[in-house]
Amino acid sequence: MEKLTIGEFTILPGEHRKINLPVAKLYTDANVSLPVHIIRSKKPGPTIFVSAAVHGDELNGIEIIRRLIKQQKFKITRGTVIAVPMVNVYGVVNQSRYMPDRRDLNRCFPGSAKGSLVVGSLIFFLMK
Repeated sequence: MEKLTIGEFTILPGEHRKINLPVAKLYTDANVSLPVHIIRSKKPGPTIFVSAAVHGDELNGIEIIRRLIKQQKFKITRGTVIAVPMVNVYGVVNQSRYMPDRRDLNRCFPGSAKGSLVVGSLIFFLMK
């Protein structure tokens, strides 16, 4: 099983790691990052992607992913789990369904590396 690279981060087999992918800078000069949890088995297998908060005003999934990751019984025997509890960071911060430009993130998939800040950055880092 080979190393997994997401953005500038390398995650090795058997590693459980939380990374923060830089997404953009706000007009206040504050950095915005996307929290990503990666859980890898030492054995090869499928990769599963779990996400929540595509709509920033739908918060239940954030807690569900947090509980899943923190659960002592949650162990994978093969493959990789990539969990992004907050895809629409802007929406969550602003308690809004939408992106800053009023687009619905759920209507932006599969997206493009040249697309919106969040979708483009997420695709760029995951596919790099």
